[in-house]
Amino acid sequence: MTHKRIHIYLGDDHSRIRQEAKRRGVSVSHLSHAALMAFLDADKDKREALVLRRFDRLSRQMGKIDRDLSVMTETLALYIHYQLAITPPVPVSDQAAAKAQARERFAQFITRVARRMAQGKNTIHDIIEEISPREEDFFKLDLEADDEPS
Repeated sequence: MTHKRIHIYLGDDHSRIRQEAKRRGVSVSHLSHAALMAFLDADKDKREALVLRRFDRLSRQMGKIDRDLSVMTETLALYIHYQLAITPPVPVSDQAAAKAQARERFAQFITRVARRMAQGKNTIHDIIEEISPREEDFFKLDLEADDEPS
């Protein structure tokens, strides 16, 4: 390994550094090199920890997206199955009017979806919030159970 010579200026602690090097049985140069490497590696560890925290956050977000997509896919599949099961076929004579009405309803549907998205509303999250128990519900259930006679 080749060594490059650099010159550094130490403050009033230079005697302390020399004493520490002597105590450890190494040169001041070796001690300085080890201290600089430890300092630089600590910065690297901080960056790695930051990247790991970001990966953890992204992983949790992907988990939520996966859950939402599963709920949405299952909801859509059940709705389509139900709709196909209960909707009678349209007579040939009424098909033109039914198609015109379907186009109008679909346009209204798209307008409503666009409006909700622009407002930042999300039906899936609204439903999950509505059906998920809240912390106060857990305590309420515990208190109701305590009130019942044994």
